[in-house]
Parts: sequence; structure tokens; C-alpha cells
Amino acid sequence: MSESDPREHEDSAQTEAHTEAVPFDPFADDDDEFDTEATTGPLTVDSGEKSRREALSTFRQRRGIHRRGATVAGGMVKLPFVSPTDPETATIDPAEAVARGVEAPALEPGDIVASQYEVLGPIAHGGLGWIYLATDHFVANRYVVLKGMMAAQSAHERAVAESERAFLAEITHPGIVKIFNFIDDPRSEGGFIVMEYVGGPSLRSRRRKMNGTLDVDTAIGYILEVLPALDYLHARGVVYNDLKPDNIIITEDQVKLIDLGAVTGIGAFGHIFGTKGFQAPEVSTTGPTVASDIYTVGRTLASLIVKLPVENGVYAPGLPTPDEEPLFREYLSLYRLLLRATHPDPEARFPTAAAMSNQLMGVLREILAIRDGRHYPHLYTRFTAQRSTFGTKHIVFRTDQLLDGIKRSVQISAPEIVAALPTPLTDSDDPGAGLLSAASYTEPSEVLYTLEMAMKQPEMSGSVEIPLSMVRAKLDLGLTGEAIRQLDELSDRLKNDWRYHWHSGVAALLSSDFVNAQSYFNRVLNILPGEPAPKLALAATDELLLQQQGMNNVRLLNQETTRAASALAFAQRVPVDDYSSVPSWDHITQDPIALRFHAMRLYGLVWATNPTTVSSAFGLARQLNAEGLVDTAVAALDRVPQSSRHQRLARLTTILLLVGSTGSLSESRIRRAARRLELLPTNEPRLQQVRLAVMSAGLTWIRERSSQGKTPVSRASLFDVPFNERGLRTGVEASLRSLARQSPFARHRYRLIEMANMIRPQTLF
Repeated sequence: MSESDPREHEDSAQTEAHTEAVPFDPFADDDDEFDTEATTGPLTVDSGEKSRREALSTFRQRRGIHRRGATVAGGMVKLPFVSPTDPETATIDPAEAVARGVEAPALEPGDIVASQYEVLGPIAHGGLGWIYLATDHFVANRYVVLKGMMAAQSAHERAVAESERAFLAEITHPGIVKIFNFIDDPRSEGGFIVMEYVGGPSLRSRRRKMNGTLDVDTAIGYILEVLPALDYLHARGVVYNDLKPDNIIITEDQVKLIDLGAVTGIGAFGHIFGTKGFQAPEVSTTGPTVASDIYTVGRTLASLIVKLPVENGVYAPGLPTPDEEPLFREYLSLYRLLLRATHPDPEARFPTAAAMSNQLMGVLREILAIRDGRHYPHLYTRFTAQRSTFGTKHIVFRTDQLLDGIKRSVQISAPEIVAALPTPLTDSDDPGAGLLSAASYTEPSEVLYTLEMAMKQPEMSGSVEIPLSMVRAKLDLGLTGEAIRQLDELSDRLKNDWRYHWHSGVAALLSSDFVNAQSYFNRVLNILPGEPAPKLALAATDELLLQQQGMNNVRLLNQETTRAASALAFAQRVPVDDYSSVPSWDHITQDPIALRFHAMRLYGLVWATNPTTVSSAFGLARQLNAEGLVDTAVAALDRVPQSSRHQRLARLTTILLLVGSTGSLSESRIRRAARRLELLPTNEPRLQQVRLAVMSAGLTWIRERSSQGKTPVSRASLFDVPFNERGLRTGVEASLRSLARQSPFARHRYRLIEMANMIRPQTLF
């Protein structure tokens, strides 16, 4: 069977003088160039025909030459080039399988099927019998694959088979093997499907060659290439049914799905094919669905990156826990993604292959950042950028108390967190998307009135974005109670919608219900494991819970847990072999030890992945400092880039961290703080206050040393005063008098003068 090119039917016959159009058929039978009956003399070959034969030979020779691999996943992964398998070596000897009880092949090498396909031999055995390699004598002797099809036992089954054949013939996706023909043959009750031969190893054989698992980024790259092909099938009302590493072929720099014999309509019952260990558990009751295909994707990815437990020769259900699998400890977002993809409840899985692909891209971005230090933009986020920062100013602004006497808290608050957190992007497919876009720049009260009127229109009744935007407007107006009541009304309708849980978490924060806020944000993270926004919200909520318990500045972790937490927060690159001290991998907890562990881990994860989210850097520094890891906290803030407008604030914070804990003071830290301060511009408004804090710390340390009969190691001055008790007393006195002159309040000014008189060194006059 030959294929026609639609371009042959175009009107391209216009020629100039002395120009003749010559038909060109690249797939003509090679034997047509000789007329063995018309001549008995020497055979001659037309020069054009010779050129064509040489070009075809060269193409086939060079097809397997090593080239650069494909760059996929938005440039994040480079897949290796895999030389295609030589078709002449692809066939196998079925004797061993037959000896095990497998039915012998119905076709033998040399058999001709449909007067067109010459069988070369079997290449595999599947659910519908043996699969054969053959050559197509009608189309340039190209290699094809013959696979048996299910026999139709009734008129209904025959009608279904005919419709499925019609669909399969229409598949045209670069990631799916091509269908060439359907053949009725007495040697196969259901006939044969003729498919493109894709020469290359399967992901299963590739995995075996790599000692049982693939590199996690490479495996994700392969799956990201497969997901668009599945999305293509799902959009056309069918599911693949039998995704597994055996059915994904790597050839050169391409990734293709093979074996379309199990493709059926969504929800179609009858003969449902799949592979134990990969097939969704509900298929027998629901029929094939998009959710069942998503399940096979999750199982396939898991089988490529970790060694799944095996029972009775097949993969056991479920996934290893982070306690059991080191890879999942390091990449918890990947673990959450696999948990969602393989969730026992089909409704809890990713709704589409595209949705899973988007989250997998976010997880891959995170993995590359924390493993290799490579950062990529988050192109498929469901959130806006962070609107502001939280927790970045408290430590530095607290020094203003020296100037005006007004006490300031160093604790974060729920309103400042909510004001800083990103907000969900509007779904462009929602009926109310256009209205929300037009109303986005108006005041919350006006937005609320506009949306209330819009909800009365019949065409807006199905909108999800409009009622959630009303909730957000009420929260912005301080109407938290009304917002919570509206969310309660939406709970039955939107219980599986991540946007509902996000807004519920925000409302819970503003009502100081931190326990429920943690639960809501954890649910969002389970649904969107590739997003940084719910991780940041969870870390902040954990910190609020610690503050609520009065444990935010208390050292909570033992040495082993501290080591594990700082390693998972990417604050310290220390090897950790024993994670038995980890309190729990489940994030729903009010245990202060677990709260500190998870707050540290999540702040560190967001900061390592998103260098512009400085709130996470300051949050990580607070958790590390509370555990006595001052130098590590300073190192975390030192990663704030020079281009950031928060860089100077981060520098001032590191100075105060170095001298802020009397229990960990040392001459080295005091001098490091002084050097850092000297590098700041002289126009820094809080320079005098921070300078006073450094000198006061130096004085405290020297007095403690003196009480023990010890002296400083170095006699070098601190700033412009001698590094001894008299010199630092003089420096502190001068700084206090300088601040007194700047104080806006008389009462505090007098207090500063009194403090200066008390600290001044004794004199004889």
C-alpha cells in the first residue's frame, strides 16, 4: 500500500520554456529501474535513479550516527541521543517463550501478509499475541510492525472495532507511532494492525541498562514528552490504557508511544487492557478514563526513578515513603506529585495530562535548583508574583526603639503575610474572566458591587472565579466573617478546587485560626506540588503556630534533627545518613518540634528555588537563628543578590544576628559585624543605631571575659574606639548622646542622656 502526498494534487504545472516537469516518486519499487525481459545485454542504470539510490542509502546509514540529544522541558533537560536499533537484529527467537507455555507464533519468517508485508520474525509478545517485524514491499521496503487485534464476537463488537480502526487511522501526533493499515487475515481472528517500526530501546531496557533507575531529571524529561501525546488522545475522546516503560520507545532524539492495541474510548467497557502494577485499581468498575491514564503515568514515572516493591512478579500498589526512599526525602514535591497522580480516588488525581505536565515542570524546576543550583523561570505558575514581603524588617526596625523609645515586635503577623502572599491567577476559560480582567484595577468595594450584580446574570452562574473574587474582595475590606460564610456556601461545589482551599487558608489566617490554615494550605500543596506559593504559605503558618505557642525563639531540635533539617533546607550541605530523628513527614501537626522542622525545610526550599522570594530567606534565617545556627542564618541572608532592593536590609539583619545572642557572642562575630557595618554607605538611616548595638555587644563580651580573668585576643580598635572596656564605654556613651539629639520625644531624650551618664567611664573630674 503506497502513500500519497497531498502536495501532488496542487497546481504546480506552470513551466518556463525548455523546462519539463518530471514526476518524482521517492517510494517507487527499486526493481522498476531494470527491464530484465526487454534486454539481454549489459544492464544500465539511469544517472538520476543512481543518485536517488545513493541518497536513500546514505540516509539510512546516517540515521544511526550519534548526534546531539534533544533539549526538552523548556530547556531544562537534555535527553541523551540513543542510536536506533538495527531492524535486522530486532527479531527474537520465540523458542524459549514457547517452552514456557506461550503459544507459538502464527506467522513464520518469509510469510506474506495481504500480498504486501513480508514477515521477518517476532520482536515481542504482548496481550494479543506475538508482534512481528515485516517489510512493506509496496512502499520502498520500509520496516513495519504487525500486531494482532481483538476478535469481534458480535455485531456490536464489530461496530466498535470498526469505529476504533477509523480513529486509529486518524492519529497524527509526532509522539505516537503511526498507523499504516488494517489487515484481515485468517491467521489472526481480529486481523492485524500495521504500524510504524520505531527502532530504539524501550524505557524499560534503558532503565535496566542504567542499573535499575534513571536520573530523576532525565526520567521527568521523558514523561514530559509523553504527556502531550496522551493529552492529544484524551482531547479526542480516547485513552491509551497501557502506559508503562515497555511502551515508551527512545529513538535517536525522539520519544514515542508504541502499541496502540489497548486504545479505547473513554468509559468504554468490554475488553480493557492494562498491566498489573501500572493499571488503575478502579478501571474494572469505571472503565477507562483520563484519571486511569493519569494513574499509569504516575506509576511509570515512579518505576523509572525508584525501585518499587514487587509482589508475585508485579509491582505492589503504593509508593515507598520518604523514610524508606532517600530520593523522596530530598524531593518531597516529587513525592507529593506521585501521590496525587496515583491517588486511590480518581477525583483526587490530576484532571488532565496538561495539568500534570504543568506541575511536573514546576517540580523539575525545583529539583534542578536544589540539586545543581540551576534556576529557570516558572513559566506555568498558577499564581501571581509575591505582592510584597513579610518578616524582612522586624529585626532591623526594632533598633528604632533606641531612637524614640517605642517598643516594636520582632514577630510576623497574619495580615502582613496575607498582604505579601501571591494570589491565584484568573482562569481564562472561566465565564467571568473578561469581567474580572476589566475590574482588576478598581477599589475592592466597587469590585464587590460589580461582581454581585454579575452573579445575577444567567451566563455567569457557572463561574468559579467570580464568587472567589468576591471572597478576596471581602477579605481585602476586612469583612473576614462574611468571606468565611461565603466560602462555607461554596464548600460542596468547590471542595476539590485548589482555589477554594487557598482562599479558605487566607481567611483562616486572618481570623487567627492557624490550625485550619495549615490544613487548607497543605491541601493546596497536595494539589499543586510544583508551586512555591503554598510552600511559602505553609512555612509562614507553621511559624505563626510557633509564635502562638510561645516557642518561636526557643531551641527545639536535637543535634540529629537540626542536622537533617538544615540539610533539607539546603542551608548546610552536610551528609545525613540517618533520618530517624525526623519528627514526621506529614505536615498536619501542632507539635513544636515538627513545626520548626517543616518551617525551616519549606523556607529553605522556596529560597533555594526562587532567589527573588526574599521573605523565604528571612524566614529561614529566623528558624536557623532560633536553633543557634547563627553563622548558617547569616549565610542564608548573604545569598540575597546585590540587585535586590532588600540587600541592604539583609546586610543589617546579619549584623544584628551576629551580635544578637549573648550566649553565642565571640570576638570573631563582633569584629565580623563591625566590618560588615563599615561597608555600608554612610547615609544609611539606621547606621548609628546598629553601630551602637555592635559596640554594646562588644562591651558585654569584654566584661564577661574580664570577670573570668581573660582579655581580648586582638587589641585592634573596634570602629574608631579601643577594643577594651574603657574605650567601648566611651564609644557607647557618644552614640547614646548622638541618638538623644535626634530623638523626637523629650522624655526619651532624657532617658538616653541618663543611660549615657551611667555607661560613661569613671573620671577624676
